[in-house]
Amino acid sequence: MAPARVLVRLPNWLGDVLMARPLLYALRAAWPGARLLAVGPEPLLALLAPERGADERVAWPRDGAARRAATARIRAWAPEVALVLPASFSSAWLAWRSGAITRVGYRSEGRDSLLTQALPRRPRGERHLSDEFLELAATLGVKPVPVPVLVPAPEDVRDARAVLDAAGVTTGERHALLAPRSAFGPAREWFADRFAATGKALVERGLRVLVCGTAAEAESCERIARAIGPDAASVAGRTPLPTLVALAASARLALCNDSGIAHLAASTGAPTLQIYGSASSAWTAARGPHVRVLHRAPACSPCWQRTCRIGTRCLDAVTVAWVLSETDQLVKEAG
Repeated sequence: MAPARVLVRLPNWLGDVLMARPLLYALRAAWPGARLLAVGPEPLLALLAPERGADERVAWPRDGAARRAATARIRAWAPEVALVLPASFSSAWLAWRSGAITRVGYRSEGRDSLLTQALPRRPRGERHLSDEFLELAATLGVKPVPVPVLVPAPEDVRDARAVLDAAGVTTGERHALLAPRSAFGPAREWFADRFAATGKALVERGLRVLVCGTAAEAESCERIARAIGPDAASVAGRTPLPTLVALAASARLALCNDSGIAHLAASTGAPTLQIYGSASSAWTAARGPHVRVLHRAPACSPCWQRTCRIGTRCLDAVTVAWVLSETDQLVKEAG
């Protein structure tokens, strides 16, 4: 019998949330009459809001008092089933506190007693994270379904147009997105001078270049934009996630590190190149209709480190010439 109310505790990272989209679509298809409650960081919930993958959303705050209030609200909602995507003890504790009769998640951090189904998890990289999320629902009879591209809301398209205007990109001009940073750390960041060199080559191919990132990354993004030249601009810190969805959806190309922006761009259907460093592309590569992953893993890969002590050989193996060759092929295939 299908449940009437399903709680999904989403991950806390942008890329991981986008890799949870197949799960949300599968739940909606399997239980069309059920109401879905998504819990996660507020900006990530806003990103998914236009899709209506969840009927209701509760932001999961950092403050302890606010978390207690959110927990009380979730418990009052009375979920019957809780799917716990993060591996943390606190996320399983929330599922237990919610009162859900069925609570499914992976074994981790001694939280087995809080879950009614605690699945063993394979070593990182043996299975894609998106498939791991689907596996949780498969225990309840839920099957995967096709996932459409992420479509921006009309108001976000208007906001993106304003960003393009401010950057000097006129209507009809093609643009590329460069995302040279990664929140995880420098072991996942291709070199700034190579991003700049690639940006110059993209300009020569007739593209305007927008360098994207967070407000904290604005200075480094501005340096790369200046190194590319007058046909590039930094929009770091000026693009809320829904606006960035619209910018990506209209981009001719997105060149990204192993970061959330790569997943965002790929989800919109934008031709996306994702450069991998210290992590496993088998576990968390971006998925979409036009994605290419550039990863030449040395013997020490994946090390999962934030910083490298031996010179990031994985990133050094990715040359500008290789990136441009893949760019030309990908853009041609995407039409």
